[in-house]
Amino acid sequence: MTDAAPNDPEAKVFKRPPQYYYVWQESEGIPVHKTFHVADLKDVEVGPWKRFGCNGCFINLTDSFLVGSFVLEIPPRTTLNPVHHLFEATTYIISGEGETVVEQKGSPTRRISWAERSLFAPPLNTTYQHRNTGDTTARLLVVNNAPMVMSLYHDEDFVFGADWAFKRRYQGQENFFDGIPEYLGSRLSSVNYIRDVGKYELYNWEMRGKGAKTAFMSISDSTIAAHISSFEVGTYKKAHRHGAGAHVVMLDGEGYSLLWADGEPRQRVEWKAGTMFAPPEWWWHQHFNTGKEPARYLAVRNNNPVHPLRTGMPRFQDSGDGMTQFGKAQIDFDDEDPAIFAEYAAELARKGVEIRQAKPAYRQG
Repeated sequence: MTDAAPNDPEAKVFKRPPQYYYVWQESEGIPVHKTFHVADLKDVEVGPWKRFGCNGCFINLTDSFLVGSFVLEIPPRTTLNPVHHLFEATTYIISGEGETVVEQKGSPTRRISWAERSLFAPPLNTTYQHRNTGDTTARLLVVNNAPMVMSLYHDEDFVFGADWAFKRRYQGQENFFDGIPEYLGSRLSSVNYIRDVGKYELYNWEMRGKGAKTAFMSISDSTIAAHISSFEVGTYKKAHRHGAGAHVVMLDGEGYSLLWADGEPRQRVEWKAGTMFAPPEWWWHQHFNTGKEPARYLAVRNNNPVHPLRTGMPRFQDSGDGMTQFGKAQIDFDDEDPAIFAEYAAELARKGVEIRQAKPAYRQG
């Protein structure tokens, strides 16, 4: 006897199961925050996480099917459980100080000393162990591609249990975590450890707006990459869009970002140091500095230019005219909605900040 035919009204209806990454999240027993943005990473709720031996939580921002994140909270003078896994994990220090021991079979053991605003990534499937060496609680943000890896294998025991050493990526080199960037060109450097992303050298990038600066980083031979951007007091950046997965962490300053899909109303996200959000796939987004100091942010994302892994829409590829195969990826100031500048000028006037952004000419047609 067979199931009812597809054209039978009584036929079974297929119900799509959740992505395996979300199934695994629920099994870990810690808070899962499904949100458009996090106001302050220092305040997000955490709970006991047996796997790491500390409190933690998952943060599922919009379009977290490629890149996800979790937070670890380490009590003072506490060492976590050693772990290794088959997903890449770029780690940003929200607060506190400590060290991470990195081990790989057949390679020397290395130690990474970190403090607030440090950035590094244990190489793929190395065994690493975080330790809080200070007298205050430490918080770590881990941006990773576990959503893709978990959904590929459907087996967390394999993801956390495979013992293969990826020696093409890492062999315990003495200088691997020395923090000295190797400049590759086009504002891109290979660097595996940054002591303070707030002091990392940036390069002029006028394409994003007057006074805009940025630096792109390839970290630990990973497919995950990062970039740091800044923009001056009284200015904002051009609207742009790209594929999903970029976790934007505000480092300095205060302001807001506008995010919108074509034909939809703009949504506004207020930010300060510690705020995190992720622009949804192919949504326009535009960042506005309303404070009295330069604004700076860190974005951790998929699709490292050195090791590209393009799933979904690609990040913005500079073709010289702001175009991609999916259409326009940047809006020049003169082509933006006049209400955008008016809103920004009114915000600065209210805060008593001098506007330095030139009023757009607003091209006709």
